[in-house]
Amino acid sequence: MSAGQAQPALAVSTRQAPPPDDTGSPNGYDVNEAFIRKFAGTMDSSATGVETVKHWTPRFEGWQLIPMAGVPIAGLLFVNRFNTVSDTWADCAGILSGLLRTDGGKIVKAADNYHAADHHSTPA
Repeated sequence: MSAGQAQPALAVSTRQAPPPDDTGSPNGYDVNEAFIRKFAGTMDSSATGVETVKHWTPRFEGWQLIPMAGVPIAGLLFVNRFNTVSDTWADCAGILSGLLRTDGGKIVKAADNYHAADHHSTPA
């Protein structure tokens, strides 16, 4: 064949993924319950970390402003803005940690459901 001629198309065999119920498990699903529980534990640990960051979010209080007594009003506006950002971050961190704990609990319940379904099912 010369460089200007089109190449013929070749048939390519592709392997299709099994349907959702054909995972090899006699019950139609294959779940690693320990992996699900470990993921829920990771979410709980993350919630603890976020709460720690929330607790240590910096904020200017009145006693910290004493060294800034000679700072012009523009500097005090910065302090107010900084505190607003810190308060917003603390609020968001509280929401995120609550969400992580709540969803982690839901994932533990899902693992319990998979365990119960696997334990009480009979192979076909």
